[in-house]
Amino acid sequence: MTMLCARFTLAAVWISLLAFLHPASALDQSQNPTVRISNFHFENHQNGQGLPKDWTLKVWQGTPDVKIVREDGESILRLRSDKAAVSVYREVKLDLKRHPMLLWKWKVTKLPEKGDARESNRDDQAAGLYVFFPRFPTFVNSQLIGYIWDSNVPEGTVIQSKKNPLVHYIVVRSGGDDMNKWLIEERNVLEDYRRVFGQDPPDVGGVSVMIDSDDTRAEAESYFAHIEFNKTSASHLQPSPNRFVKFQQPELTLPK
Repeated sequence: MTMLCARFTLAAVWISLLAFLHPASALDQSQNPTVRISNFHFENHQNGQGLPKDWTLKVWQGTPDVKIVREDGESILRLRSDKAAVSVYREVKLDLKRHPMLLWKWKVTKLPEKGDARESNRDDQAAGLYVFFPRFPTFVNSQLIGYIWDSNVPEGTVIQSKKNPLVHYIVVRSGGDDMNKWLIEERNVLEDYRRVFGQDPPDVGGVSVMIDSDDTRAEAESYFAHIEFNKTSASHLQPSPNRFVKFQQPELTLPK
């Protein structure tokens, strides 16, 4: 992911600027126990872009291939990359002290085999879910945590970007063992932020999903079906901070 820090710093600037100019447009449901981020439904489809409503496309490299598709009666977001780097993001105004738990559902069907987030010239992932934390001044202080599915870096690894110390990856999945099946993940983002940055977080300013395979000149494909923040763990467990909570599909049914 060449020039990763510049890409995500600019994305954070854009999200912060939009929220400043149009504060009412940012998703804000602070009183609800669940804040649903995804709205991958055909009725919310933006004609001509293949994007869900309220999500914005950013092309860093190559030709975008982002589309809402149907699978088993459910609307899902499909991302494909052929030597490209593409993200879609949504403004979100959210206090992690109220909604610390991030839950999402994803599937990877093709990995960039040589991708490795530890190497700047191989920094490609089939899927990543990024949380933006705007700070003033935005261009130099905005922080990002990316929950990624890496091809080679071991699960649980936390990686600081070599280009920008304010960008950190947390590897949630690695390699191909879990490919081609839907997985539900949950993270305590409040605890992740405290561990990574050593302080309490500002409000969340945006959420982004990304696919890229430009550095390794490869192909990749992934799907997202559900993203939400919750006040409490949806698994009804009490995981220790930063411990992965991996669900099997029968244990948790998400609304379509």
